[in-house]
Amino acid sequence: MPKRDDLKKIMVIGSGPIIIGQACEFDYSGTQACKALKEEGYEVILANSNPATIMTDPQMADKTYIEPLTVENMEKIIIKEKPDALLPNLGGQTGLNLSSELSKKGILAKYNVELIGVKQEAIQRGEDRIIFKETMASLDIAVP
Repeated sequence: MPKRDDLKKIMVIGSGPIIIGQACEFDYSGTQACKALKEEGYEVILANSNPATIMTDPQMADKTYIEPLTVENMEKIIIKEKPDALLPNLGGQTGLNLSSELSKKGILAKYNVELIGVKQEAIQRGEDRIIFKETMASLDIAVP
């Protein structure tokens, strides 16, 4: 995918505290994504509630916010940093849930922040069991 010149500053949501069975893979992938984004020349803003991750190392992002991962805190960071885009996938379920709430509450639209890496509709389709089942049926994929 070619670099997008219309994006200068990208906000990344981390996965928060490591829970047995989840999150450490998001820390690794998030760290790699932050490195890649910086190498491409983007300014990276990281929001993560877990200070004990590789992702929150000072070299990984241009600015790091170690705050509880709430809609209210994300909005405060968006207001202060004015990112062009939000990349939530690297925060796992936490990032997807937060981006959904930010979108539903109109916060992303209000501050002109583009959701990248995943579409809001795809998150909804994956979260809602009925919509997910209908989507699978439309693709002729059997589900229980």
